[in-house]
Order: sequence, then C-alpha cells, then structure tokens
Amino acid sequence: MREKLLHLARNTLAMLFLALPTVSYAEGLLTVTTDGASESLSLDDLLAMPQSTVITKNDYVDDTTEFSGPALKDLLVRYDIGPDETLTLRAINDFSVSVPAADAYQYNVILALFSNGEKLTTRDKGPIWVIYPMSDHEELRDDSYNSRIIWQLTSITAE
Repeated sequence: MREKLLHLARNTLAMLFLALPTVSYAEGLLTVTTDGASESLSLDDLLAMPQSTVITKNDYVDDTTEFSGPALKDLLVRYDIGPDETLTLRAINDFSVSVPAADAYQYNVILALFSNGEKLTTRDKGPIWVIYPMSDHEELRDDSYNSRIIWQLTSITAE
C-alpha cells in the first residue's frame, strides 16, 4: 500500500510540475548590443512592446501567413539605433547576416513571435523570426531581402 501511495504521489508531483508555466517567458530570449552595452530581453519584454502584424508570403512558407510581434523599428528606437547603422542579426546556430537598420525605418519589419496566432517554436523558425512585408513591396521579393528574414534570432548588434 505504501508503494502505491508513493507512486501516486510521484505521478501527481510530475503532473503538477508539467502543468506549471515554463520559466522561459522570463529568461533572456534576445540580446541587443549597442555601443558595447548589452541587454537581454525576455519573451515578456517583447510581448510588452506594441505588437504589429504582417500578412505576407515568403520563400519559407507555403501560403500567405499572418505574423505578429514587435516592430523592429520600435526596438531600434528604444535603443537609440538610427537608420544609418548596420545591424548584425545572429541566429541560434550562429548564422549571421548584416542588415541596414534603414530597412526597419522604411518597411514594417517585425520580430515575429507568432504565426497565424500560434507561438513560434524553435522547430518552426522561432522563437523569433525576422519578417519583412514582402507581399506589400515588390522590391522586397529580391534575393538580397530574402536572406535577411533570419529565423531563430538570438541577438541584434548595432554597428
């Protein structure tokens, strides 16, 4: 009987543990570096920013998709990063790309956290995917812009 109670207690604790919200909402998700200083932003920090929506197609989705998350421009303004600077965007796998900050000022580039209302996961190019409104601007359908829609973004460095 004692073993059955211990087994039941272990299973109950395991279910309670799995039901708790993950700590990842408070953990650093994106590091922003400018002038040698870095700040780590959590998912909560990014969700607290004004959210934007972009409905677009790109080479990595089959259909027109609704993406939402904070506008890259709002993040740049928050850190006094102007349109004349260059951004180095780095992904989880250490892939990086240089992007003119002017893109964020000219177009509604977003740091997508959601795709069609679902939170992006690492498996589906999240938790942060840089999205350009490609369907709204013909010039964005060029390969040079296509390479800028980096997924699994972990850091932004202004230079």
